[in-house]
Order: sequence, then structure tokens, then C-alpha cells
Amino acid sequence: MSYTAAINQSKVDDSTFEIDTSKIIVPNEMFDNWQQTLDLLSELANTPVSLIMRVHKASIEVFASSRTNGNPYKKHDSENLGHGLYCETVINEEKELHIPNALKDDLWSNNPDIKLGMIAYCGLPLRWPNQKGIFGTICMLDNKEHVYSENFRSLLARFQSAIESNLMTLYQQTKLQIQNQELERKVQLRTQELVELSEKLIKEIENSALTETTLEYHKNYDPLTGLPNRITLINTLSSMLEKGKPKDKVSVLYLGLRNFKSINDSYGYLIGDKALLILSQRLQKLINKNTFISRIAGVEFVIIQTHESSKNAIFELIESALGCCSTPFTIDDFTITIPSSMGIAQAPNDGIEAISLIQKASAAMTISKSNGSSHSFFNQHTQQNLNLRSQLESRLMDALNKNELSLNYQPLVHLKTQRVVGAEALLRWHNPVLGNVPPDKFISLAERNGQIIDIGNFVLHTALSQTAKWYKAVEHDFKIAINISPLQIRNPRFIEHVADLLKLYQLPATALELEITEGLLLQDEHIAHFTIQKLQQLGIKISLDDFGTGYSSLSYLQKYSFNTLKIDRCFIKKLEENKQDRELTKTIIAIGKKLNLEVIAEGVETVNQDAFIRKECCDLGQGYFYGKPMTAEQFESTFIHKKCT
Repeated sequence: MSYTAAINQSKVDDSTFEIDTSKIIVPNEMFDNWQQTLDLLSELANTPVSLIMRVHKASIEVFASSRTNGNPYKKHDSENLGHGLYCETVINEEKELHIPNALKDDLWSNNPDIKLGMIAYCGLPLRWPNQKGIFGTICMLDNKEHVYSENFRSLLARFQSAIESNLMTLYQQTKLQIQNQELERKVQLRTQELVELSEKLIKEIENSALTETTLEYHKNYDPLTGLPNRITLINTLSSMLEKGKPKDKVSVLYLGLRNFKSINDSYGYLIGDKALLILSQRLQKLINKNTFISRIAGVEFVIIQTHESSKNAIFELIESALGCCSTPFTIDDFTITIPSSMGIAQAPNDGIEAISLIQKASAAMTISKSNGSSHSFFNQHTQQNLNLRSQLESRLMDALNKNELSLNYQPLVHLKTQRVVGAEALLRWHNPVLGNVPPDKFISLAERNGQIIDIGNFVLHTALSQTAKWYKAVEHDFKIAINISPLQIRNPRFIEHVADLLKLYQLPATALELEITEGLLLQDEHIAHFTIQKLQQLGIKISLDDFGTGYSSLSYLQKYSFNTLKIDRCFIKKLEENKQDRELTKTIIAIGKKLNLEVIAEGVETVNQDAFIRKECCDLGQGYFYGKPMTAEQFESTFIHKKCT
């Protein structure tokens, strides 16, 4: 798609340019997704009309219209502005407008939309990014009185966010093309200048003294921020510890930025680098004769300070450093907030060696991240966590060789037939010293040290081998659901490996369902999309686990092809006392049905929960109500020998 038409070059110079958003074209693929969104919105909200309107200088047009019975609005229908239309008011005020019945409202009883019979309305504005104006609106209308519920208005707001994300993508692609064209122009104008500069640079590089200085600089300093690196930090901290006065403390503040990968993914690495550069400049303002700052990793900084034991200077430094992160970053028209966590270790109480203090401050920072606090001091509890993690890591290394890992199986029940049609394989670790170690305690460790590949292969082999026996024993189709790790899916041989295992155990591909989480999709969208597509081509089913808990769950249904949705147990747990959870569960099931996806509710524990999901036509249930996780032998005697009837 070309965005050239959107470029207004009349005011382009070295630093500024303008984009005429009215000329940005919405590609067909994106328009088709919007059309599906409107159709789904009309069906779920039980309203005859859902529209996306696009505003122009003097008029407003129907850009997309739901394909529903009783909808009088057609694509490209247009109305002049200035007549008090519902959508014109939303655009002018840039906020939600909800009118249950215009005929009963003196402000709206003469509204032009009434001539088409539309007396109920609920709409939200659609904005271009960076305060570049309004694209239009997304709205619902009805020819009868309709008080749109909070759930449907919330759903409308979710669709608004998804469409505005699309608009941001279009805007940034246009902006990128302008920048590329401007860059090409500059290259052409300055070719001779660059040649001359290159010649000068070559001469400078040939100067041995300058070369030695440059090498020494990069040895001790971070090239992006200019801050000292890890080597310089350790040397400086060691010197501080040796020269410190007896009454002084040396505090080590380990500052880590959270979710920075999402910033690189959303805005690009250039914006991410600029944010790190700005942060380093803010932190350098904290430097005095007693303070030293270093960048020791991609998004991790260390601040060290000497101060008297009786002073509260350390708390002032903590507050100032965290403030450098919490203050929003304005970069190229983007306003970005970067969450952070900090860990603090102090000499002599926590140690007197530089490397040890840095490690302990890092451990305290990890604790701060996990408990959601802004900062955490190293203490005995942190030390215990360090010891436990070290113990877990050392014993996990031998867990496979010592046959300490095993699988439990939890039944998947078809709600209409009450038949067990499959199981989810759940990894368990029993260590003679540690006892039963929960998966959430050791899976992340295995992913960090790379052991998850071997453990993942063990799970696949064991589960598929067992399923092959059960598949032959039952009188109907049977499937096994297996969770996969991001490291597994990034393995270039993963697809081939799974195909080989199915062939080895003589199982049809449809007997395997691989469960993926939002975290996996966030880590590498391109690889995830490719791998999911290839696995499905083999006939393997793909399930989106924990659906509804992530901010982007709905957008994933647009980007990826899934076979199954698993409703997260947090919605099922409070069905009986929480109306909102009931409505959200209904909506998720309805979305799954609309998209021809199989829907599984996990965490079902009571008769009432089972009755609710059954009434809403959920396909499968999983949870203690149907059966707890159990060994293969227990599962076989309970379900397989009974032929799942």
C-alpha cells in the first residue's frame, strides 16, 4: 500500500513535516477486520446498527456499516456537518454519547437521524495518534429504546482501542515513509559532503593515539549513554569500599526497567534507545562527589553512594532515581511512561565485596518486581529467596536424569455428552529433599537456564506416548492438551520435531492440542505467527490459554488463527457472586461461537459453575468438578477403562 498521497511536503524541512490524515487510506485487510468487528458488535449487543464514521472537512460519511437486518445506513452515505448529528456531537466533544431514547430527550428529539428511525445511540470518538485530530466515530444505534448496558459499552470501548491501534499503525507507516523520502533527499544533496567527511574520518582513524583513546573509552564506558559500564562500576565500588571511613555506609541501588521490550516492539528500537539516553541524562544530574552511576546491562543501571550512617540521604536518592523513571518521556510526539523497580544493598551490613553487593542489590530488585513495590532493601528474606532459587536451580539440573519429573492428567469433559474427550498434561516435580515443587516455582528457572527445551521434550514424549495407548482404547476421538514455552516455539526444529513424534507414536495430528499464552505471543510475533500456521497445516490444534486476562486478547483473535479458547479460571471462580464475571464469561463464549472456535472453561469446581457454562453452550469443561489432576494410572482406571461413557 502507498501512503504518498498522505504527505504534505510544502512544510518539510530538516526537523518538521506534516501529515494530511484525511488522505491516509485504510487497506482492505484492515477494513475487513473492522467490518467483522461491527458485525460481531451488533450481534453481541443485539442492536440493528453498528457504524464506523469518518469525518471530513464539511461532512461525515458512513465508512463501514454492520451487515445486519434493519440497517438503513450504507457505505459512503454522507451528511453535511452542522445539523447536530449524534456522531458530530461525539466528534466535537471527544467523549462518549449515550442516548437511550431521543424521542424522550428534548435535546435530541429533532435529531436528523430520527428520520431513519434511529432513536437510541451510543458512540465513542476514534482518534488519530499524537493529537493529530479525529478520524471519526464507532457507534451503535437502535430503532427502539435501548439502554446500552455497561458491559456492551465496555465492549464498544475495547473495539475503539483496537481500531485506534490500527490508526496509529497507519499513521506511523506514513510518517516513516516521509522520513525515508526526506533521508533520500538529504543523501542526494549531501553526497559530496559525506565523501569529504569520510576522508577526514579515515585520517583520524589512522591516528594511533586517537585509536587507543577510543578503544580505552569503549572498554570502560557504555557507547549509547556514555555512562561507565560494569567493569568500571566494579573497580569504582571496590575502591569506595577500601577507602571508606568506618562511620560511612556504601549503598548500591540496582535500578531495572520493566516491560521495556514492549516499548521497543510498539515504538521501535530507535525510540527505545532515545528513552534510555534521556534516562541516563536525568540520572547523571544526581551525581555528586559521593555518587557514581553506571549502565551495566540493556535496561539496568546501578547507582552507588557513600553517606554517613545517620543520614537519610539514601532515601532522597531512591526517590530521585525512581522519579527519573516515573516522569513521562516525550520522544518524537510520543509520550511514554516506563515502570521501574529498584533493589538496595548496603555495606558493611550486607557485605564488603563489590560483586557480592551488586548481586544482592539485583536480587532485591527482583523481589521488588515480583511484589509490585517501587523498591526493596536486601534483607534476610531476600537472602532466603536467593538460597532457595540457588537450591532449586542446582536440583532442577538433575531432576530429569533422576526421574523426578512426571506428568499428571486432568480430564476435558464434553458438556453436552458428559464424555471425557481428552486431558491436559500437567508437569509435576517431586524432589526427595524439597518435596513437591509447584510449576510456577521451577518453570521460569528452567526457561532462564535453557533447560526448558529438554523438559519440554520430556513432556511431549511422555504425553504423546501415553495418549497413543489411550487413543486406541477409547471408542471416540481423544486429544491431549500440552502447554509450550516461548523457547520451544523459537526452536527452528520445533515443528519438525512435533511431526516426528506424532509419526513415532502413530497418532493423528488432531489428537494433539498445543496451548500458548499471551506472553508467548508478545515475545516474538513473527515467529509465533509462522509456527502456529505451520502446526495447523499439519492438523495440530492451537489453543489460546488464559483468554480474557491480557490487554490484547481480542487483537490476538484478529492476528492469529486459533482452534480453541480457554476461559481463564479467574472468571469462573467468581461466577456465582460477581455479575460482571458472568457477563464477561457469556461474552467470551459468544465470541468463540461467532468465530467457530471451541471454548473450554477451566477451573470449574461447583455444580452452579457447571450449570452456568452449560447453559451458555460452552463446549468443554475442566476443573476439580470433573476430576483433579491425576497420574496416568489413575486417569486410565477412572476414565479410559470406562470407555469415557
